[in-house]
Amino acid sequence: MLKRILGITLFTVFASTATFASVKTSSLTVAKPTLSKALPTECEKMFSTANKLVSDAERQPGTHTQLAKMKNKLSSTKQQILKMDTALQQKSCEKGLTALNNLRQKHQ
Repeated sequence: MLKRILGITLFTVFASTATFASVKTSSLTVAKPTLSKALPTECEKMFSTANKLVSDAERQPGTHTQLAKMKNKLSSTKQQILKMDTALQQKSCEKGLTALNNLRQKHQ
């Protein structure tokens, strides 16, 4: 039960981590931010932590119904973060890593 709650909450963390605002402009020209193919250290740590939590959830009974959703959301979150500029990647991953660490501590 605890791991199932962890899985659902983990899914929610992924959903909120990759959310970012888009700015619409009418006639303004906006320079495209520099995108980096390499993830900042915070992002690497966040995805490593998330992969570990998903791996742990796979071994727990009753979590199999959520695993596909968690894996898909993790993958789509990574793709969304890769599309962000480096500064936004870092801020988003710091927020996500903090949320994952708090979640892990809360459910240990």
